[in-house]
Amino acid sequence: MRRPLLSRLIPAVVLVVATTGAVAGQSAAKAAGVVPGLTGAAARQAAGPAADRFRQLTEQRVQAAAAGHGAASSAAATLHTSWGITMPVGVGTGFKALQSVVGGAQPTNGGDFVYAPTALPPGRACMEITTAYTPSGPDLWAWDWCGGRDQVGKLTAMDSTFLATYTTTVNGHPAYDLDEHQTSASGNVWTAYLYNYQTHAWDTFYTSSGTYDLSQYPFGWDMFEVYTTPDPGTGAGYYCHDLLGKPFESSSVQLLTGSTWTPAAPGNSSPDSTPPAPGSSLDCPALTITLAHPNDDWTALIGGTSGSSQSYEAEAAGNTLAGQAAVRSSSGASGGALVGYIGNGTANYLQVNNVSATTAGSHRLTIYYAAGENRSLTVSINGGAATSLTTPGTGGWDTVGSVATTVTLTAGTNTVRIGNPTGWAPDVDRIVVS
Repeated sequence: MRRPLLSRLIPAVVLVVATTGAVAGQSAAKAAGVVPGLTGAAARQAAGPAADRFRQLTEQRVQAAAAGHGAASSAAATLHTSWGITMPVGVGTGFKALQSVVGGAQPTNGGDFVYAPTALPPGRACMEITTAYTPSGPDLWAWDWCGGRDQVGKLTAMDSTFLATYTTTVNGHPAYDLDEHQTSASGNVWTAYLYNYQTHAWDTFYTSSGTYDLSQYPFGWDMFEVYTTPDPGTGAGYYCHDLLGKPFESSSVQLLTGSTWTPAAPGNSSPDSTPPAPGSSLDCPALTITLAHPNDDWTALIGGTSGSSQSYEAEAAGNTLAGQAAVRSSSGASGGALVGYIGNGTANYLQVNNVSATTAGSHRLTIYYAAGENRSLTVSINGGAATSLTTPGTGGWDTVGSVATTVTLTAGTNTVRIGNPTGWAPDVDRIVVS
């Protein structure tokens, strides 16, 4: 299960007036509330191995920068690399962007981690704001790079409450509005804010200060970053399947120069490579990275040419497994596991939560399942009437087949419940909505 947000949002609205030492150009009406989340030791414990891998790549990048080389990556067996936009230290003291969130993302498998987008402003910023996709689901980090801390300073679970409070729809997917800038030159104080779409005000996410610890680094960045191990069955990184059909995007990127916010452009930033790195260099041949508009909008999509199809693993931590329904390992399943013991009564069902639809109306739902014999299942959307589907045997309990139907979804998030009130349903691998 996903970790819940730990505290309530503070609805008060505060008008912040610049005081001595404040940086000119900082946005008005900041700090209306505080974004809930974990801090200190609790945040570090929750981040776990994902934070260790994240630190490792940055250390490699620092070494490469000091040696005058490009972006570094680890040994071929475990690739750890990135692609993105870099911004020289001298171009400004702030960063703004709409950063995508993969709605309904299932946990990553095989020890893979995806950090996208992850952004460190130019100007020797004290924190990097990272959307981290991990085995426990997606989290938002404030990684503290000042005062020798060099660790996760705050972690917020990107659950349904977060999505409802801090995201809007951008190009068909959820995105949070991030503003991170230097709030006081004295002491090198930096604050990150998220826009609260419920209160229509900016909430403080994290504040840090002190000496910048990455002095070897001559730039800030906004990147798509992965730590991945190839799946022996496919030769591609596990994340390449886990996040199939998922779009990542960083749009409306702006830099604060003096008192003016200006779009990221060739004059103040540059991509790691032109054209962007091909997917195969990130252990995912299906990955397409596009610089949609230089340099304030980039996208990364795993599979296809648009984000019109989204895949949801049955065993994902955010789903509901009721009654006897349970996860089992399967060598033939997409994520290495299936959900079985569905049906034979109304109490045993699988409910896939947070199924995203950008538009209301008819959508194609494909259910991937395994069955050693002919069976059937029922599907209901958002608690509505159930539809019965025949699921022919696939040739074995680790052999995956599929059945498709048309369903009606609402715009936003939906639930898809799979069961069988009169007999056992097949074991379910994943669903795909298009």
